[in-house]
Amino acid sequence: MRGLTVNNSIHSLLKFSGSVLLALSLSAVAPLHAQNIQAKDLIPSNPAPGSQPAKVVVGSIKVVTGLVNLQTAEGKNKFAGAGTKLNVGDVINTQSKSSAVLEFVDTTQVALRPNTRFVVENYEYQPEQPIADKAEFKLVKGGLRTLTGLIGKRGSADAFSMKSETATIGIRGTDFTARICKGDECTRVAKGESDKATSTNASNADVAGRVSQLTGELFAISPEGKRRALQKSSAVFAGETVDVSEGGFAVISMADSTRLTLPGGSTMQVAAYRYAPASPQTSVASFKLLKGAVRAVTGAIAKAEPNNVKFFTETATVGIRGTALDVSCTSAAGGLVQCSGGANLTVELRDGQIIVTSGGVNSVINAGQSALIPAGNANIRVVNSLPNVLGNVPNAGPLPETTPSNFESLSSTPVQSLQQGGPVPEEGSQLFVAVNDGTIVITNSNQAPLEVNRGEGAFVQTLSNQPPQLLTAPPDVIVQDITLSAPPFSAPQCAP
Repeated sequence: MRGLTVNNSIHSLLKFSGSVLLALSLSAVAPLHAQNIQAKDLIPSNPAPGSQPAKVVVGSIKVVTGLVNLQTAEGKNKFAGAGTKLNVGDVINTQSKSSAVLEFVDTTQVALRPNTRFVVENYEYQPEQPIADKAEFKLVKGGLRTLTGLIGKRGSADAFSMKSETATIGIRGTDFTARICKGDECTRVAKGESDKATSTNASNADVAGRVSQLTGELFAISPEGKRRALQKSSAVFAGETVDVSEGGFAVISMADSTRLTLPGGSTMQVAAYRYAPASPQTSVASFKLLKGAVRAVTGAIAKAEPNNVKFFTETATVGIRGTALDVSCTSAAGGLVQCSGGANLTVELRDGQIIVTSGGVNSVINAGQSALIPAGNANIRVVNSLPNVLGNVPNAGPLPETTPSNFESLSSTPVQSLQQGGPVPEEGSQLFVAVNDGTIVITNSNQAPLEVNRGEGAFVQTLSNQPPQLLTAPPDVIVQDITLSAPPFSAPQCAP
């Protein structure tokens, strides 16, 4: 009996031990299988003595053409290609006839032109802590175009900056271009690196028109109510309302060669404007006269698709069939007033054909005729003459058909005209900037900061005490740059 008892005890113990061993085996193996742990995951988490912690990846190179070199913070050099990871301290160098597009984790994109050196000096992006955001880049030479991501938009407005030898650019917007030139480099545009400046280039792609002539004061009011002063060559954008002071007048040259004269005391909204030179028949132009008068001669959009051009007021719409016309809102005494139901509306046609619509009734008006809509009345009266309403209005401005179609020449500032104090020293450099969208602020030494808005440019010169210079139109060296005019940026994505 005792032997049997001992045997049973040993058997029970072995059975229990087997269960324990089996349980231990399962507990050791099951997590490896569930988490798909690889051999590399079994390496101790503490790095070996002398090893460096893994660098934080802040972005990558998305597109490369030609030869691009990357130098790490430790001084190691390597060729860069699409997919190369970026870290803080990296220096990216594009060679002759090469370019690159970088994308950072906050979705900021940077396009580099040939012969550019770009440094990632500092970068911090924490999705849950916007106040900690920081992006500090440096352009040593060459040129770039930047389409900013979340940094600088969601936390501190000072979180995003671009440095150069000449100045620091603080970013308040989304799309800008910068170019550094040594000596007279930018006055000698290399053959094959640029095309003739055109309105399709990036710096002007969103510009509806530019101020061609101006006396007195002229202001543009954004849809959000922001008011900015305009001068000759200043850009005008779709959605903006243009207001001319009493005693002055303005001529605006549109991208499609339409020209508009606004007499003193007039207010007009560019209600809609989109011009595609390659397909003008798909373009649109719509102008709303709010006060006073507008004199117009239409351009490429009306020639390609007349139905896509409209002038309208509160009481009537003028459809274009090609042409030169005046639209004016006057009081009984003949002065220019608000275009409401209490104003007399006169449409005079010097050339072409128009259709005037009021109260649901259409009237065809031919060259040499006028449409009159008296105050408080929707009925259209057609007369076979031109009353020349604006002939009695001071500062009516020139007939637009007598003004040049000069949107192209107004859309860039010649670099040669920017020489300050004589020729640029060979060792000196200049920074040229164009803002395609948003706002940037340029600081240079102890000079006051300069704000540069959409459609404008700026110029800063080293070895000079001159402050940054505001340009009403971007520098021609940027407008003519093929690489930066249409970089292969990807569609904006949501950042992590």
